[in-house]
Amino acid sequence: MPSLRNIALTAPYMHDGRFSTLEQVVDHYNEHVALSSPTIDPLLLNTTNDPRQQSTTLELTATEKAQIVAFMRTLTDSTFIQDPRFAKP
Repeated sequence: MPSLRNIALTAPYMHDGRFSTLEQVVDHYNEHVALSSPTIDPLLLNTTNDPRQQSTTLELTATEKAQIVAFMRTLTDSTFIQDPRFAKP
């Protein structure tokens, strides 16, 4: 199962490596998801940040996007990645 552990260290992102930053990934999911795709996760359909309306984008603010990226960065364990027991032999 995919994990977000150490996500800040695993660029490039996406199946084809098209994004070099977490910010680009969040922007993509906020603005550029093809809602007509047959493989879209149903949880992304009719999603909005405003409970009064339905939208075709997530409509995240700049602050909300920054908060998502900040959260993902908290999943990076610098102690683990610097532990000599896990270094290449």
